Amino acid sequence: MHATLVVTRIAAGAALALAALAVVAQNGPLTTEQIGKDPSAIRQDAERQQAQDRAQQQQQQRSQQAADQQWNDTTQRIQQQRAASDQAQHEAVRRMWQQRPPLAPEHNPLLGRWESLGAGQRKAAAGLPPEMAQLANAIIGNVVSGVCDSMFGRGTVEFRPQGAVAIGRDGHERPMYRAEYRGGGSRVVVLPQAAAVMYMIIDFDGADHATVETVGCALARSGGAAVAKAASVETSLAAGGGAPQWTHVASSPKNGGMDMYVSIASIRRAGDKTRMLDLIDFKTRQSFEGKPFLSARNELEFDCATPRQRMLGSTGFSGHMGAGTVVASSEIDGPWQAVGSSGPGFDHWQTACKQR
Repeated sequence: MHATLVVTRIAAGAALALAALAVVAQNGPLTTEQIGKDPSAIRQDAERQQAQDRAQQQQQQRSQQAADQQWNDTTQRIQQQRAASDQAQHEAVRRMWQQRPPLAPEHNPLLGRWESLGAGQRKAAAGLPPEMAQLANAIIGNVVSGVCDSMFGRGTVEFRPQGAVAIGRDGHERPMYRAEYRGGGSRVVVLPQAAAVMYMIIDFDGADHATVETVGCALARSGGAAVAKAASVETSLAAGGGAPQWTHVASSPKNGGMDMYVSIASIRRAGDKTRMLDLIDFKTRQSFEGKPFLSARNELEFDCATPRQRMLGSTGFSGHMGAGTVVASSEIDGPWQAVGSSGPGFDHWQTACKQR
């Protein structure tokens, strides 16, 4: 029986040892206070410590979340204040330009058809590695490209005295926004009436290239200087009281049928020389370098002392009677030709030269 008691005590001691080892395995080596303590009490202490650790960790997480929320709220408030300040500055600049005199069409170099080239390449920030500079340009370029598209669309845009029109490849027109113009010379300011479109300060580099200040949207004039001159003639006529009044002078079955007109109001005489606009309106669609047109306006010069004439320029239009968009334009400065004693040329010469 004594042996049995010894074995029982040894077994109990072994159980205590195993329990202590389990606690050690779970919570690390026993401390001085834990040695000789009941294993259940040690386990309770360990569980209590774990609960305290979890509570502390949750508190830290809540504190971090509160700090993050405070940071986000502060950042958002700063961004809103900055946006409000930018908007106020934007409106102040717009009002400043609106208070200036309107830009007359005949002095507006922006009028005419332009190709939108998107945003130009921006100068990289100093110290950036080439690959980072390229990435930054790509990101900024995508943002600015959207701004350029909202201003000019993609492709061809035509600025007219009343606003901007997008021109499709098939010649289809899509009005974009009505606008007013300010400035003049090498800088023109476009003030769209649509609130969704920001004002544009456009600086010119010669007659055929322009860039929008700040955002860098680039424009190139369609057809170059010849089309620019055609647009200038068109807007000068508009400034003088709208489209020219055409007087019918002849008809012909040639080219599928066409009617010929002259503009009496366009006649300008200097000595023995006189200039006048005429218009040919075609019954069927014609084509120039693959571009369809239905009417052509010509600028002619006449020698009233000697019955002769020459062509100075010609502009094709997509619609009848000089309507629609400018399809093509050229300065011809053609040779002098006799007008004869009868026919359309002689009739034109008589009409131009009898005006004093």
